[in-house]
Amino acid sequence: MTARAVVAAKDCGRYPDSDGLVLEVSKSGGRSWALRFMLRGKARQMGLGSYPLVSLAEAREKAAEARKLLKQGIDPIGCA
Repeated sequence: MTARAVVAAKDCGRYPDSDGLVLEVSKSGGRSWALRFMLRGKARQMGLGSYPLVSLAEAREKAAEARKLLKQGIDPIGCA
């Protein structure tokens, strides 16, 4: 995904970036970042903030931090 693709995403739905990071676009056109992951066999989703308050680069940084916790077996949602 590129910064240009984030701005161009107009249809509601999920737009994947990498390793579980997704841009979610609502019917009203609002955009927000989320990290989708599995922890102890359960699907989880962690909100990372809304666009444009959180840029693509910032969302990637937040997702990377959360993945580090996951590798240690720590739930990043519980640490927020």
